[in-house]
Amino acid sequence: GKGIMQIYAEAAQKIGPDDVGRIADYTNLPVIVKGIESPEDALLAIDAGAAGVYVSNHGGRQLNGGPASFDVLPEVAQAVDHRVPVIFDSGVRRGSHVFKALASGADLVALARPVIYGLALGGAQGAASVIRHLNKELLIDMQLAGTPTIEDVKRAKLIRR
Repeated sequence: GKGIMQIYAEAAQKIGPDDVGRIADYTNLPVIVKGIESPEDALLAIDAGAAGVYVSNHGGRQLNGGPASFDVLPEVAQAVDHRVPVIFDSGVRRGSHVFKALASGADLVALARPVIYGLALGGAQGAASVIRHLNKELLIDMQLAGTPTIEDVKRAKLIRR
């Protein structure tokens, strides 16, 4: 059989706007482009037919020294201007992280590691427990910020340093 490096070498190493459109046409499903790290890439993805953009640096594993996803989120969201949903992940571990991402322009916040850790430690109940805990933290942050709804959170202004 093929070794992992041979399989990786044969895989598509550069997916571009034409591929997004081709995949959308082929599947008739909404295509979400993950790995967006600039307003320009977000606009390219939307123009190519993306139904959503996913701001993520994939945990920073691919490009050491690349921008933090949270730092580029506001300008990506501003460029997208509500044309498609903006999804965010990268380092979300607390309810306050969810709050800050929503207040910075995300429409959806994805959770990976905390839920996977909960799953590993306690199965489905562990994963559900992590989600309940994050929701409780988010509700406390919303109360402290005077934002009773998620739409209020999205209108909240963060002070950036």
